[in-house]
Amino acid sequence: MDTKKISEYNRNPNISDWFKNRLDILIEDNVYHNNISELSDKLIKGLTDYRIHWGLENVVIGMSGGIDSAVTASLFKEAGWNVTGCTLPIHQVQAETDRGREACEKLDIEHKHIDLTEGYEQFRMLTVAEVDKLAGEAPQGIDLSSYDLDTRKRLGNIRARLRMITLYNLASLKKGIVASTDNFSELAAGFWTLHGDVGDVAPIQSLTKSWEVPALAELLGVPSSIISAKPTDGLGVGNGDEDQFGFSYLEFDIALFSLLRSWDNTHDNLEKGGRDESIVENVKQRIASTTFKRLNPVNLNHPLDQDRYSDLERLDDKLRR
Repeated sequence: MDTKKISEYNRNPNISDWFKNRLDILIEDNVYHNNISELSDKLIKGLTDYRIHWGLENVVIGMSGGIDSAVTASLFKEAGWNVTGCTLPIHQVQAETDRGREACEKLDIEHKHIDLTEGYEQFRMLTVAEVDKLAGEAPQGIDLSSYDLDTRKRLGNIRARLRMITLYNLASLKKGIVASTDNFSELAAGFWTLHGDVGDVAPIQSLTKSWEVPALAELLGVPSSIISAKPTDGLGVGNGDEDQFGFSYLEFDIALFSLLRSWDNTHDNLEKGGRDESIVENVKQRIASTTFKRLNPVNLNHPLDQDRYSDLERLDDKLRR
């Protein structure tokens, strides 16, 4: 495994000796591997099988201008789906929208551009606190950086859910499905909105942001401008994902898989109170604080009939075959 190639895919590749040692372990453990072509073939086959099994043809994808949506669209296209890529700006940085359009053109897929800014403003102004805060101010062109973090997150969630409403409406018109574009790193970090970012089929949700997603993007011919673009949530919450972390996706993934694969000795050789320990603790806290998202919805068992959910699951399994 070429660690130099891993570095090339990461905007902040400089890591400490502790992280380098952990990366070597994860390379030996095949988390960081060279089987990108095999990975691509199996994901494409899975999407092909799913399309044929359920008699589907159309998929709708929100094209953020980032690498995840471009890779997701590429995989569906290779699997024989009719792909519609949607740019859905809401006070968006123009370069992000332009990259989303570029990805659609490169893939030669249908592109729809729907500006949701006006609808977003109407939702934003529904909140009494926001109306008070913006009393006498024009709703357009507000600098979101002036908001506190909790407010930016809440407004970002409105953006994500408006986009998903739009995608599902279009998918319904096309008698198709909506694709999820989240990766494994985002899944663990909770970098997604409940009922906002989650679609019907998620081909890259098991893939690492620091290696498998960019390596797959290069293999699939995703434009280099998209591969090298700064990862952002596109929701106005912060100045990029890694700025919100305070460290790189490479460090996040190494810490994450160290916890997944060797929980008991993850803290070995960590300097007490040092930056490395701080990163590991931050990753643990992010996973713990977003567990509720990955368990949603929390279904309470029937007080008198404890087997209802398990019975339904067994019936689902039988009917799905």
